[in-house]
Amino acid sequence: MKFKQFFFFLIIFLSSLNVALSNIQDKIVAKIGNNIVTNYDIINEINTILALSNRPAKEDEFKKLQSIAFSSLKKILIKKTEVEKYKIKNYSEVDLNNYILGVEKNLGLENVPLENHFKKYGANYKIFLEGVKINLKWNTLIYSLYKKQLDIDQELIKSELNELIKKRKKIEEFNLSEIVLENWDEKILNTIEKSIEDNGFKKTAAVYSNSISSAQGGSIGWVSSASISSEYLKEILKLKKNQISKPIRINNNVVIIKLNDKRTKNQNNLNLAKIEKNIINKRKEEKLSIFSDSHYLNLEKQYYIEINE
Repeated sequence: MKFKQFFFFLIIFLSSLNVALSNIQDKIVAKIGNNIVTNYDIINEINTILALSNRPAKEDEFKKLQSIAFSSLKKILIKKTEVEKYKIKNYSEVDLNNYILGVEKNLGLENVPLENHFKKYGANYKIFLEGVKINLKWNTLIYSLYKKQLDIDQELIKSELNELIKKRKKIEEFNLSEIVLENWDEKILNTIEKSIEDNGFKKTAAVYSNSISSAQGGSIGWVSSASISSEYLKEILKLKKNQISKPIRINNNVVIIKLNDKRTKNQNNLNLAKIEKNIINKRKEEKLSIFSDSHYLNLEKQYYIEINE
């Protein structure tokens, strides 16, 4: 059964469910490869989404939340199967702790563990944590598979940076936030735009963004214009403080950027070594992101989805 057909029946099947119900039969809704998706999985994922956005669900949002929940579960199950296939067990504990701390900070939790916050929403914290670990293991896998293709011409970057400094006496820096979308369509973009309008950029990023920056409400902090790719910089330069860009299409992704603030630095105050390092890291991250998207999309095409009618 094709995915669109499946999801049509899934929405009908779930439309009568109430997220607040605690006694839900653990009935199998679908199979993704050799993995099953149950009613409990869908409801728990919805509650997790609400916990991460720190808000109650609106009645007219249930169908959208069901769609997001299923897509999220599908992606994590496919990634889980792949990391298990390659027997990837290692991930960065530092990255895990930083991610959790970032989520707590974004939610404004003071002296309240994230696990307790999840309980308020009826969301399973252990399942959420396992999902974060799977994503970190996925990153380990992608790096191990494609690290030989990450070579960056440092001399070329140094030359480009020196040329830029010659042309400009001052370099602009931008404080940015982002929402990164994978496997997007116009319907998803409309949902994002409405969520930004209703709930704000930070909460929307926490729920919808596929970037690790979602833990900080999409915040990526101060970035030098010298280290920003031309596609992004062109759109950023159009923005005034607190403005949000139109969706920027890069490879298979869509990125929405918010300009939080900007400042200008003189050449004498520039740390060229740091800027050069940031450019190299950014280029490597961009390459890894492309490899990750491509690897996942190729995997997704190989999976079948069944519905338990």
